[in-house]
Amino acid sequence: MTTLPRHFAPDASSALPQAGRIGLRVFMAVVTALFSLLILAYAMRMREPDWMPVPHPVLLWWNTGVLALASAAMELARRARAHRTSWLLAGGVLAALFVFGQWAAWQQLSASGQGVAVNPSNSFLYVFTGLHAAHVIGGLVVWAVTVARLRSNADRTRRSVALCATYWHFLLAVWLVLLAAMWCITPAFVTAICGPLYGATP
Repeated sequence: MTTLPRHFAPDASSALPQAGRIGLRVFMAVVTALFSLLILAYAMRMREPDWMPVPHPVLLWWNTGVLALASAAMELARRARAHRTSWLLAGGVLAALFVFGQWAAWQQLSASGQGVAVNPSNSFLYVFTGLHAAHVIGGLVVWAVTVARLRSNADRTRRSVALCATYWHFLLAVWLVLLAAMWCITPAFVTAICGPLYGATP
């Protein structure tokens, strides 16, 4: 049985990292489309007369800072040659703290009478924050697998950390867009962009 020369053999080690990057990009594209449609529905729902301003719990700003620190820690883990494990652990812990902070914000809203069914604007707030938190939790699952494999192949670990960092940056970007949508998109803004007929009651 003949064997191919080594330089003609398929390079599986290079194909796998490429597949991981492509898979992550496709997933991020799908998530981007999902949140884009939700933001569009949020803007369209504002034309109804029962719409009220979205509540703005101050804790969301603190949570934003925590998520930004998590993203920074993941980037440092990606770049670090030493103390990579420490930065990776810090990024995961901060992301978990972000999720806990979102849950605490929901508790504050509920205690102040701003439950999910009080107004459509409240419902969108819970959907935005809850769906984003679910994606952070999914990222934490992959992060946990990466931490468990830190002592395995060095190249594989480096690639996994790089993918985690990319995903954490993406989560931060999505969250900032959601915040901007909830803070900046108003019925008056939608009417100014889409024309007076959009904001008129049928």
